[in-house]
Amino acid sequence: MWAGLAVVLAAAAVLSFHALRDLAVAAGIPARLAWLLPIAVDAGAAVSCATWLSRRAPADAARVARGMTWALLACTVAGNAAVQGMHAAAVVPPWWVAVVVGAIPPAVVGGTVHLAVLVGRGSPRPVDVAAAEETAEPGATLDVAPATARPLAVVPPAGEQAGDDVDGRAAALVAEGAGRRRIARELEITEHEARQLLARLRDRVAS
Repeated sequence: MWAGLAVVLAAAAVLSFHALRDLAVAAGIPARLAWLLPIAVDAGAAVSCATWLSRRAPADAARVARGMTWALLACTVAGNAAVQGMHAAAVVPPWWVAVVVGAIPPAVVGGTVHLAVLVGRGSPRPVDVAAAEETAEPGATLDVAPATARPLAVVPPAGEQAGDDVDGRAAALVAEGAGRRRIARELEITEHEARQLLARLRDRVAS
């Protein structure tokens, strides 16, 4: 099976390379550089397709790679069809063909750099994702000291042993920069209860 796939891939790649190289020459690119156009288009499509189908690629990188793959495949198909049609009809390429061909390399460079940055950055940590999904509400957040300062300490009054653990965990989450939604999720309470808890912690800090 792999041998057959390799033969098909090699044959298609050579024919596509020849057609796109002829298109580059017809568009005015010097013959010594014309071979770079099929490399940019076909190799770019292969790289973006591999990134798209990779299980290790971050979600945003896979999304960009998918769009880049289809765009480059469309360029390959259109370029191959156009050059064969012009050869068959002995048509001199109009000016807009040179414009389109000239726009392909910088577009591939920009897309590839963008994709490389997304792949290198990787997926954000789950905590960061959760924090990014939270929406701030006026009066529902608590100002805390910078990360270099000591964590916020809350000492509940005597007789409130039932809420000691919840208040302590909430104070630790607030010190980490958590918002109301994350606190509700981590402590398994409702958002209304989380809002009340934040207000209670804020009152204790103020006093």
